Amino acid sequence: MTSDTLSRIRGVMMGGAGALCLLYAVLALSTGRPDPLPIWITGAGGVLAAGVIWISVMRAGNATAAQSFDEGFHAEILRAQRNGFWVAIWLYPVFGLLLWQNWVSWPVAFATMGCLTAASYLLSVLWYDWQGRG
Repeated sequence: MTSDTLSRIRGVMMGGAGALCLLYAVLALSTGRPDPLPIWITGAGGVLAAGVIWISVMRAGNATAAQSFDEGFHAEILRAQRNGFWVAIWLYPVFGLLLWQNWVSWPVAFATMGCLTAASYLLSVLWYDWQGRG
């Protein structure tokens, strides 16, 4: 396995987990229910992604893993963390307004905000990985 393959696996798995979080948030907001899917789905998606990444790293070996998790990866992760932070910060006034207008309920707001925060980080990792390849 090459470092490029390992990087692609990592990006796709994190992007998949992020897409699952985004789907959950969109469904919660559109249905008005805090549990539009079984509650364990997003957690299972994250554990699956982590497991696949971990197994891929073990199969790749130390040298390949070190090449895949280089300074470029760390720079991308830091950018994705900043995105996740700012999305989380801006979700508070947005959902404060939605709650104030009684457009969403508290349980739906919390479920949506939590999933959108995770999705913004995970999908940012995938986005920056794609930008680095382009």
